Amino acid sequence: MKIVSITNTDEVIRETIKILSKGGLVIFPTETSYGMAADASNKEAVSKLLKYKQRPIGKAISIAVNTKEMASKYIELNPTAEKIIKNFLPGPVTVVSKSLGKVDSRLEAENGTLGIRIPNYKFVLDLIEDYGKPITSTSANVGGGKTPYSINDVLDDLSETKSELIDLVIDAGVLPKNPPSTVIDTTTSDLKIYRQGRIDPTKMNLFEERETNNVEDTIEFGKELIEKVNNNRPIVILLSGELGAGKTHFTKGIAKGLGIPQVIKSPTYTYVSEYKAGDRILYHFDAWRIQTKEDLEALRFYDWFKPGNTIVVEWPSVIMSLDENFFENLEYFYVDFVILSEESRNIKIFKTRNEQTTR
Repeated sequence: MKIVSITNTDEVIRETIKILSKGGLVIFPTETSYGMAADASNKEAVSKLLKYKQRPIGKAISIAVNTKEMASKYIELNPTAEKIIKNFLPGPVTVVSKSLGKVDSRLEAENGTLGIRIPNYKFVLDLIEDYGKPITSTSANVGGGKTPYSINDVLDDLSETKSELIDLVIDAGVLPKNPPSTVIDTTTSDLKIYRQGRIDPTKMNLFEERETNNVEDTIEFGKELIEKVNNNRPIVILLSGELGAGKTHFTKGIAKGLGIPQVIKSPTYTYVSEYKAGDRILYHFDAWRIQTKEDLEALRFYDWFKPGNTIVVEWPSVIMSLDENFFENLEYFYVDFVILSEESRNIKIFKTRNEQTTR
């Protein structure tokens, strides 16, 4: 195993390509964590990777490409996949679509799908450009270990057998502790999100954290949040979490705290639901299908932000990417939901640093 610094990127890329072309394994940095690279079309390399990861065949491993055009050579770009690539990539999103069978089949899921990433990390994009082939894009940890943000996270306690499988380690120092990529299956009529990444919470202040053990707890937490907030201005609450994590239940609590009597339903198929309580309005917005700033304007999105109104947004990263300047100057809460068990959730509420509340 050889460890090199990423300082001279051209030299490191040349050395990495030599190893990949010979079926070797390389630990490399990405925008989410350290990953494990192998030539996705090289059976010997994939065999070594599966041995290292202790990954059973049929449990998919995604690949990294550098452009949409390159992605189209390995997966079917259905309309949903096209939209995700347009809106989110390069970035920490894995797009799952039907494989075209151009990589080692052991990287595919049992249903013949394949995950594609376009990392938002210049070194990786340059590497793929020069290599001309897709590489695997899977975390460098072994068997469910902690997310590796440094090479020590990978190498500490690594067995001698596993160490011998690694040919090259590219050291970029300690990486920012960004969440893993969001994994989205575009092959079903009902969009499936297997894992949802998050906005970087290190740029915000932790406002409150709680473990809820049932639906009622989650509703109550939402109610308590809205009761603590000064509503003499618009209140903006961004919700992030997997399907079924409790975002709609949390919104029910917000509505309860606002004194809204209507039944709160998911706005997935209606874009936005409006609920009134006197002069105040609760907007519950699912931004998933929004594609342009013009879509926001058609919904009169910017008119919602009036004193007394509450705006709850699911899939906030979609609209934040469409109008970064608007959100850069906006005060908001960011609520991160993590599923712990069938009933339990860990819910963290962050707020922008200049957010003022009644606390």
